[in-house]
Amino acid sequence: KVVTYCMDVHTALTYSFFLGLIIASAVVLFRKLNEISIKTIIFAVIGCILTYIFVSLNPIAANHSLIVLFISGMIAICAMILPGISGSFLLLLLGQYEYMLNALHQLHFTEIIVFVIGALIGILGFSKILNYLLKHHEEITMAFLIGVMLGSLRVPLFEISNAVSMNFSGLLPCIIVAVIAFVIIVIMETKFDYID
Repeated sequence: KVVTYCMDVHTALTYSFFLGLIIASAVVLFRKLNEISIKTIIFAVIGCILTYIFVSLNPIAANHSLIVLFISGMIAICAMILPGISGSFLLLLLGQYEYMLNALHQLHFTEIIVFVIGALIGILGFSKILNYLLKHHEEITMAFLIGVMLGSLRVPLFEISNAVSMNFSGLLPCIIVAVIAFVIIVIMETKFDYID
C-alpha cells in the first residue's frame, strides 16, 4: 500500500526514484562490458528502440486478463536473474504493478496463482536461455540489456513531465530523489564487488 500511495500522491518523486535506479543499473552494466564495439553499440540501439516503442504503445497496461497476468509473471520473474533489472519496474512497464499489489492486498487468489505459475515457468525456461546467452554472447547480451534500460526511461520521464512544472523549482526535488536512488545502487554495487 505504501508504494501505491506514493505512486498516486507523490507521482513525480516516485518515478524520479525509478529514474535514478534505471540510470544507475545501466551504468553498472556498462562498467561490466569488456569492450565497446560496433556490434555492442548496434545491439544497445536495437534494445533501446524496441523498448521505447513497446512502452510508447503499451496496450497491455489496460488489460488485466489472466493470460496477461500469466505473461507478466513470466517476464517479471526473469528480472531475478537479469543483472541490474528490477522485476517491479518491469511490472510497472507492463501496467500490472499496482494491479498485482491490490490483488495481493485483497487476496484475489485466482490472479495471484496465475501470476505465480507464470513466474515459475518463466524462471525455469528463461534461466536456461539467459545462461546460454551470457556464456556464449555476453557482450552483446549486456549491451542489449543496457539499451532496454535506456529505452525504458521514457516511462518515468513521461510521468514526471506530466506531474510537475517543467521549471527549476518543480524539477529540483525530482533531481535530488533521482540522484539519491542512483547513489544507492552505485554504493550497493561497489560493496558487492568488494565482497566478491
